[in-house]
Amino acid sequence: MAEVFFKSNKVVHFMKARMKNVVVAGVSVAALFGVVSAGVLIFSPQQLSRVKEFVTAQASPDYKLPAPALQTTPAVGADVAFLKSFSKIFANLAKEARPALIMIMSEKKVATQQQVFPEDFFFPFMPPQFGGPGNPKKKRPQGLETDAGSGFIVDLKNGYAVTNNHMIEDAEKITVTTFDNHKYKAKVIGTAKSLDIAVLKIEDLKATEQLKQLSLADSDKVDVGDWVIALGAPFELPQTLTMGVVSAVKRSGDVLGLNGPNSFIQIDAAINPGNSGGPLVSLEGQAIGMNTAIYSKNGTNVGIGFSIPSNTIRLVADSIINNGKLTQSYLGIELYDVAKFSSSALKEMKIDANTEGGLVMRVIPGSPAAKAGLQPYDIIQTANGAPVKSPSDIQAQIMFLKPGTTVKIGVLRNGKELTLTATVTEIPLNASDKIDKSGKPHSNKEKSLLSDYGIYLSEEKNKNGKGVKIDKVAPGSVADMAGLQTGDSILQVNKKPVSSPDDVEDILEKAKKSDINTAFLLVDRDGSQSAIILQVQ
Repeated sequence: MAEVFFKSNKVVHFMKARMKNVVVAGVSVAALFGVVSAGVLIFSPQQLSRVKEFVTAQASPDYKLPAPALQTTPAVGADVAFLKSFSKIFANLAKEARPALIMIMSEKKVATQQQVFPEDFFFPFMPPQFGGPGNPKKKRPQGLETDAGSGFIVDLKNGYAVTNNHMIEDAEKITVTTFDNHKYKAKVIGTAKSLDIAVLKIEDLKATEQLKQLSLADSDKVDVGDWVIALGAPFELPQTLTMGVVSAVKRSGDVLGLNGPNSFIQIDAAINPGNSGGPLVSLEGQAIGMNTAIYSKNGTNVGIGFSIPSNTIRLVADSIINNGKLTQSYLGIELYDVAKFSSSALKEMKIDANTEGGLVMRVIPGSPAAKAGLQPYDIIQTANGAPVKSPSDIQAQIMFLKPGTTVKIGVLRNGKELTLTATVTEIPLNASDKIDKSGKPHSNKEKSLLSDYGIYLSEEKNKNGKGVKIDKVAPGSVADMAGLQTGDSILQVNKKPVSSPDDVEDILEKAKKSDINTAFLLVDRDGSQSAIILQVQ
């Protein structure tokens, strides 16, 4: 019972209640029997033998319960034999895969604890950047916080294991428990935070016959409907197996509202807090993914889980073990999924409704993309001949290329197809520009449609004498969430040049009256042009 207490309060309450009932019932029977016995002894001693007979089984000493009945119907017997043989597959998988599973306990110093519970996603084991604004915060005294999760051994000889980055990030101490119930210290070899992958080395690991390693399969061969098992330590219950099927493949992080370039394998096998970092295993006994997240509005499994594909894990692990870090290449662009636009918005942008790809929103000055000639509003449709159907496609194709690799990029620009050549470079540390959303003090402006969106414009132009300069962006406003900043200069709205606040407001007013519901702003920011999508209310 003590062990159950630490696993789930609900289980404890239920088990305590049941135990109380059992104890009370036991005491009541004992008390009653005592009174009856006493009465018999005092008032009718001769009946004692009858009491003994009443509580003694009336059967011969060699009695046995009936043996299990054999199946007499051939058809039913054949079906049962088939199902038993099918279930044996999963029993054998468990024997092969569970010896590679590890339970991870990480100790982290904390001053305050922030509980991250996004409105639509529940990630008790997801990194902070996967949360959202407005999440409840709960303070706790400074000290050590212990997180429990999972991982799996990928190289038994050298003691290498993989898990999620958020499991071990900022950990002061990492302890792993292996299948044979031995505990070892582990150290972090390297991490890929944007991909939520970490490589550990288990110190002084004894490669006994009880332990095994899992090989990484080719996740590109995973199909919807494939049977899979998920291993982990949900709610700190070690060596737990759940079963299901692949529900979807290449599920984009963009679609899920997650950051990072990952595409995910979606499964219906039960995933709960503590499964994070555990392997997703195929019928061949190979890891096809790493269980990472669940979709749930109530915080428990609802049959929608997500795993990082094994091909991504392999690329990251190889790079980290060989180089001590993940070497990533980049183009230097910000993209938006064309498929997310409404038909009216596509019509306004003069884009065919069947067009797929990533719409270039911003090109970072001096980046490989800028040198290749990419511009805002370009639609990237291919990379080295491979189709680009969403921003995550090109991210996945580019980031693992060796720096210095040349990439042919197929672009749709104003209805014309172009092929540009870019030479990717290693991603710089400052590639992700931090956005200052604080705003500056300003004088009160007259109430207008622009102020409804949190935009306050001045008559000032940019340094080239063009556009309309933004005097302030109200924090938390539609404009703020779209990415507009104080000091930006709006050059175009829906591809129409603007030179005054009235120009901007007139075009937004027309968009509001139509069913477009979207405004496309071309913005100058410190000499770099970016496209901003503003949702028209």
